[in-house]
Amino acid sequence: MTFLTGTRCRRRVAWLLCALSCTIFAGIAAAAQETAAAFRIGFSSAMFTDVNENDVRAAIRVWGQQIGRERKVPIDPNPLLFKEMPTLLQALKQGRVDAVGITMVEYHRLRRDIDFEPIFLTYQSGAWAEQYLVLAHRDGPVKTLADLGGRRLAVHNNPRVSLAPLWLDTLLCGQGKPPAGRFVDRIQTSIKLPQVILPVFFRQLDACLVTRSGFETMSELNPQLAQQLVIVAESPQVVPALFAFRTNYRSPYKADIIAGVNALKNTPAGQQVLTIFYSDDIAQKPIAILDTALDLIENYERAMP
Repeated sequence: MTFLTGTRCRRRVAWLLCALSCTIFAGIAAAAQETAAAFRIGFSSAMFTDVNENDVRAAIRVWGQQIGRERKVPIDPNPLLFKEMPTLLQALKQGRVDAVGITMVEYHRLRRDIDFEPIFLTYQSGAWAEQYLVLAHRDGPVKTLADLGGRRLAVHNNPRVSLAPLWLDTLLCGQGKPPAGRFVDRIQTSIKLPQVILPVFFRQLDACLVTRSGFETMSELNPQLAQQLVIVAESPQVVPALFAFRTNYRSPYKADIIAGVNALKNTPAGQQVLTIFYSDDIAQKPIAILDTALDLIENYERAMP
C-alpha cells in the first residue's frame, strides 16, 4: 500500500475540492440556463375587458404544463400581464417575455422597436378578422354619420372592437367633423353586447358601434334586430388583435412551441384557453395580413389634428 506524503495529500484534496466545486457550479449554471430557457408568455391588460385575469393565468398554466409534458418543452407556467406599454416594451427588449397577446394598436406602437414573427390570429365564429358597423334604428334620426352630431352613441368595449373608435373618428374627420368624443352628445360603453345594441333597438340611444359578427350573432337570436336596425357605415375587414413571437426569440424548442400553439384547439387545456378569449381556434398567419389594420391606424394618425 502506498501512502501519500502530507504535501501530496493536501494537493490531492485541493484538486478534488476544485473538481467538486466546478461540478457544483456547472450544475447551478445549467439549472439557471434551463430556467432562463423556459418559454415565457405575456399579455397586455387591454386584451381583457370582461375576462378575469386569474382565470387567464389558470388556463394558460394548465395548457403550459400540458405542452411541457407532451412535447418535453420548458414553459414558464405563470404568464406575465402588462398594464403599461413601457413595461411591456422593456420586457421584450430584455428578453423577459418571448411571445405576447396584444391589440393591433399596441402592435403598431411596439413594432417600431421590436420585430415580431411568427404571428397568430384567433378565430371567432370561423373568422380571424372583424368588420365594424355603425347601426341606427330605421325610424330614428340617424341616417348618415353627419347625423351623429349631438346624438347618443353606444360603443362595445371589447378587444376585438379596439380599432372601431379610430375608424369612426377617421371617417368623421374625413367629412370635416370633429372626432366622435367631441361630435356626439354622449358616448356610452359596455362590455356586454346586448347593452350596446338593445338600447338602439328600443330607441333609448341613437346609434351604436359594434362588430358585424356580434350583430349577426344577436340577430340570429332575435331576427327583429336585423329588421329594425340599419347599417349607417361599415369598415373594411381588419385584424383587431394578435399573438406574436419576438423575432429574436431563439430556442431549440421553438418549433415545438409553435406546433403547440397551432394545435391549441386539439386539447382540453388548449380549448379552455381559447374559451377564455371567446375564440374557437388560433392559427399562424403571414405578417402581411396585418396591412389593412395598420393602414387604418396610420390613416387615423394622419387625420387627427
